[in-house]
Amino acid sequence: MRKTAIFLLGFTFVLTHLLSSCKDDQTFFLSGDAAMEFSSDTVFFDTVFTSNIPRIPLSVNHQFAVVNPYKEAVNTDFKLTGGVNSVFRINVDGEVGPDISGIEIGGGDSVFVFVELSVDENNDPQSLPLIVRDSIQVTTNGNQQHVQLIAWGQDAHYYLRDTVCNEVLDDKLKPYVVHGYLYVPENCTLTIKEGVKMHFAPRSWLYVEGTLIIEGTKDEKVMFQGDRLQPQFEETAGQWGGIWLDRISKNNTIKHAELKNGTVGIYCDSSGYGTQPNVIVDNTLIRNMSFDGLSGKTSYIRATNSIFTNCGRYSFLGLWGGRYELSHCNFTTYNFDFSRREPTFALNNIQINEFFQIVDIYPLSYRVQNCIIDGGLQEEVSFGIYRQVPDPLYFFNGDTLFNNNLVRSERKFTGKHIDNVVNVNAAFLDIRNHDYHIEANSGAINIGKNLGVSRDFDEQTRDAQPDAGALEYKP
Repeated sequence: MRKTAIFLLGFTFVLTHLLSSCKDDQTFFLSGDAAMEFSSDTVFFDTVFTSNIPRIPLSVNHQFAVVNPYKEAVNTDFKLTGGVNSVFRINVDGEVGPDISGIEIGGGDSVFVFVELSVDENNDPQSLPLIVRDSIQVTTNGNQQHVQLIAWGQDAHYYLRDTVCNEVLDDKLKPYVVHGYLYVPENCTLTIKEGVKMHFAPRSWLYVEGTLIIEGTKDEKVMFQGDRLQPQFEETAGQWGGIWLDRISKNNTIKHAELKNGTVGIYCDSSGYGTQPNVIVDNTLIRNMSFDGLSGKTSYIRATNSIFTNCGRYSFLGLWGGRYELSHCNFTTYNFDFSRREPTFALNNIQINEFFQIVDIYPLSYRVQNCIIDGGLQEEVSFGIYRQVPDPLYFFNGDTLFNNNLVRSERKFTGKHIDNVVNVNAAFLDIRNHDYHIEANSGAINIGKNLGVSRDFDEQTRDAQPDAGALEYKP
């Protein structure tokens, strides 16, 4: 009896020690059915562009958590019910589906399931959206649970690092999607007609050495934005590159376009300029750029009735001289989304080295008339850009006018900088929702000079005594 008691005591000690070790190592698993908890029972994807190119484009990556509510660890299997033919893909704890077995979830712990998809073309003649569905089967100790997967797909035309010459884009139903770049060579023209929607993948550009002609209308604008259509990307800057006009590009015209959520709206890169503008921009809205809205380097830009707003650096930048004719435009950033240190509007005709010494001076001609330059800083105008260098007004030559503008500034405008209204409320209707109509108390009303611009951004008739800015006040 004594030996039996000693044996039982020893066996109990060993068993207790083993069970304790198993608990510490989380290798003791539940038996029978076990129900996991999910952070979401449905994963929904907003519109994803379809393609006949495998895995291009991919959707955004969604995720949900699978939580083990028990004290003990469990083994869980994950399976796409659509199998290898599913348009969805899953990743659990570093393991890639469609079948993932034996994922251990510790007591009170969780794992994340990552989901993405690419959708095959629908080939609908009306380009109507299609809906795709699948589910993820989660099996724990024989208990099956499901998380639903739902996505909308939209057919599109695709450009993957492509070159176009003398091509016209005019499909209003099916968007155009660019991956990498869309290149217009010298002596070639790309024409984009009214109502067309252009979408660009991250770090993708429209690069033009030839000629770009955008022919939007008031009611059917040409739209440029990123290729992420989910609501969380609706107002996210920096999703794509922008429009890059090379130094040899010429005769570009952009009318009734809207560009948003890029890096630079329009960048005009030129080593010189002639008698005709490198680009003419009319009735165009450029907003929510992570760097610049409209930017030119030693170039000739003419912009009228256009709005450049909410940019991380400059809404307008004229670098290293050039010729700039800006009439009835808005240049504004109010620091809702960006922390800025430089004014929103900048003209410069000097090149500075690392020691802030002037190493070159460039010819500069400018006419900035009947514009609104406003924002969240006390000083929103810069002539020289670098604050360490005095304003190089004495370097300007050629035709220089800066008049009849509403300006947020601490400087005193003299000489040809005349008839400007300084530090008065522009009184836009709703800048957070991108409504730049002016209210009855706006300081921009009737301060303009008649420049022969008879209609405004909305193609509404201007008064004989016009208002500053892109939009004429209408009671």
